[in-house]
Amino acid sequence: MLNRRRLPGAVAALGRTGSSPFTITCAALDQDVALVDAGLNCGVTDNLNITVDYTGSFGERQQDHTFAAKLRARF
Repeated sequence: MLNRRRLPGAVAALGRTGSSPFTITCAALDQDVALVDAGLNCGVTDNLNITVDYTGSFGERQQDHTFAAKLRARF
């Protein structure tokens, strides 16, 4: 599955407690990110199943990748 995530403009936070100002900063998120999901489910035998999944997000300044594999056996 292919998808797209679009965020509004950048978010910044500034707060003040008493007489000490403080600033909270974080890494800027990309406004446009491509999202990818792919998976494979293979029944090796009636009692043995293998599943492999991949999830990724691709932006101008950020990338995130997740890979998972599962082996399922019935006795």
